[in-house]
Amino acid sequence: MFVVYLVVATIPAGIIGVLFQDTIDSYLSTIVTVGVTLVITGLALWLIRNMRGQRKDGNMTMKDAIIIGGAQAVALIPGISRSGATIVAAMARGINQETALRFSFLLFIPVSLGGAVLSITDIINDDNLSTMAVPYIMAFIGSLVASYFSLKWFMNIMAKGQLKYFAIYCFIVGPLVVLAWFLLN
Repeated sequence: MFVVYLVVATIPAGIIGVLFQDTIDSYLSTIVTVGVTLVITGLALWLIRNMRGQRKDGNMTMKDAIIIGGAQAVALIPGISRSGATIVAAMARGINQETALRFSFLLFIPVSLGGAVLSITDIINDDNLSTMAVPYIMAFIGSLVASYFSLKWFMNIMAKGQLKYFAIYCFIVGPLVVLAWFLLN
């Protein structure tokens, strides 16, 4: 059932991404949005910082998958951490940290592949494709490696119960981003 839940949780972000990504990019890709959503991310992390769910892989439900998938769809808004949103949603549903992390990590695979497929036409139609092929491949590999190590690091932070430090970081950086934007404009 775990695989079925992964498929179900992928659907909301897939649908919203395909239907509304241009709108999200047009209206929500601002520095102010990123600053505000960093604070929202911080609040969500702060709320779950001490949660220790008991439910494991075999205890997940279809409702869990839908809620986690909805959280992933919300993370299409710039500044909302995809992994943070899915982990917060899972832990708020009483799922333990290990299962929440694994589900979030596995959920990243279809979303990232879907994003790659959707952007492949942009890459193929790029007038500089012949000179940009190697940088595109290197960027893709680099993002995979960075994602893997970031998740390992994040898992370690979660295992030690130190999500509050990420929340505090978001509480500091979010307002600074907004302040900097206002001061520079």
